[in-house]
Amino acid sequence: MSPAPRRRDAARNRERLLDAAAAAFKEEGLGASVNVIAVDAGVNVATLYRHFPTKDDLVAAVLDTILAPVEAARDAALASDAPALATFVHAAVREQRAHHGLVDALARDPASAPALSRLREPAIAIVAPIVERAHADGELRPDFGAEDVLLALRMIGAVATRPGVPEAVAERHIGVVLRGLRP
Repeated sequence: MSPAPRRRDAARNRERLLDAAAAAFKEEGLGASVNVIAVDAGVNVATLYRHFPTKDDLVAAVLDTILAPVEAARDAALASDAPALATFVHAAVREQRAHHGLVDALARDPASAPALSRLREPAIAIVAPIVERAHADGELRPDFGAEDVLLALRMIGAVATRPGVPEAVAERHIGVVLRGLRP
């Protein structure tokens, strides 16, 4: 027996909740209040919890939105004639500075936030083509892979996204990390 079709108003509320959550996570990070998300979606918090029993369920529902900036950075780097790894890291850090949910997603230990464990494989898949090209171009140490690049983004993001940190400081840290990734 197939599940009952979702009512139109319930489907509309779910979409509004997803839009509000994606915006809140971008602006405030994954610590954004579910109460504020519900208000921004124009529903009460009980409606939010009917659709997403836990905050992790809500985070999991917007994972594609959270990873979209990393995917955009990858695509820009692969389309460029410039060194892929450096171009990717610079673009990904710019995205982290603008998208607080991305910072939280990359910085948190998946064991402490079960929904984030679902990010691991898609994030690795996004970064893998950059790693392949960087290896081929001699831009990345042969013993480093996609997980190492993601870890480097976490490290840079921890500094670059702190309030009040000038872009020049972020750029300096990017340079230091990129030098450490080279063969």
